[in-house]
Amino acid sequence: MRKRHLLSLAALVLVAAELVLPPTALSQDANAKGGVIKSNVELVSVYFTVRDNKKRLTSELDQQQFRVFEDGREQPIKFFAHHSDVLLNVGVLLDTGTSMTWILDEEADATSTFLNQVVRPSDLGFIVSYAARPETIQVPTSDTALLQQKVAAIRSWGTVAGNPHDTGAPMPGIPPGPTGQPYNQLREARLYDAIRFATRHYLEREVGRKAIVVVAMSGDSKSESTLEDALEVLLQNDVIAYVLQIYDAHHDNCDVRHIYNRDEHGEEVLKKLAEATGGRMLEVRGIDKLDKALTEISDELHHQYSLGYYPENQNWNGKFRAIQITPQEHGYKVFARKGYYGVAKPAQ
Repeated sequence: MRKRHLLSLAALVLVAAELVLPPTALSQDANAKGGVIKSNVELVSVYFTVRDNKKRLTSELDQQQFRVFEDGREQPIKFFAHHSDVLLNVGVLLDTGTSMTWILDEEADATSTFLNQVVRPSDLGFIVSYAARPETIQVPTSDTALLQQKVAAIRSWGTVAGNPHDTGAPMPGIPPGPTGQPYNQLREARLYDAIRFATRHYLEREVGRKAIVVVAMSGDSKSESTLEDALEVLLQNDVIAYVLQIYDAHHDNCDVRHIYNRDEHGEEVLKKLAEATGGRMLEVRGIDKLDKALTEISDELHHQYSLGYYPENQNWNGKFRAIQITPQEHGYKVFARKGYYGVAKPAQ
């Protein structure tokens, strides 16, 4: 695994918010012809954050200040809480496609700080890297020292020492971009594959709040999975995605795309992916700003609300159901997942 494109370091901090259909109990109706399986109505719960008109997080609103709709129909709220203390399962996905050691150092430092801030003794954190393929760096653990130790190992993957302020000739074998910066247009960044891998291996069977943080240096490249595949697995498993779209600062000399040569559609695609899951995309101008952006995500994870309702629609046909949470007062914006799939799940 090698790291390249830093210019669009999209730190897709896919953080999982729970919009679960907690165990849907299926029962066999002995009196029904053909042994029809019936599903009991189960609670749909949603984790969400709120910001005011100055973009500040707010965590002091009460239930009466929100309304929730499913497919346009208002649903009675059955429970409401401030849920920063609920178990959090968070994964960091690191784009390791650059060959430059200083970039990997910055990435390791910021990730280490983030995990130390966000993972509490009751939480679980894990790390996955991706370039030519997704690989596990550390399986879920609450041991922050171990997480920091494992993420530090990516520093040794670089082959070019470099310097953020170097202005020398492009590296051999890597053509310069329009601004004179070197980058490799053929790099692999299997972002969508990494999202599916991480979700299915480490979040699919978990309960509580679930999140993924993807640190990506560009848009997806050469994944076998599609954008739709990645989004579907996130929504099916109630995972929030935060995207940190990180651009190389003008003075940086690295082997990834420059801010003025970013992917034409990659930024918008990652933004939509994050927002559909209840997360956000943050633009980070320079790899040295990654630490600050991850701190902002950590703060957001500690200022979440949750609400629950019993859906009026009891037809569990697997179709997508849109959810909208609206604040009663003007000046507030809610960040929540866009919906869920109405799939009945057998009792464990």
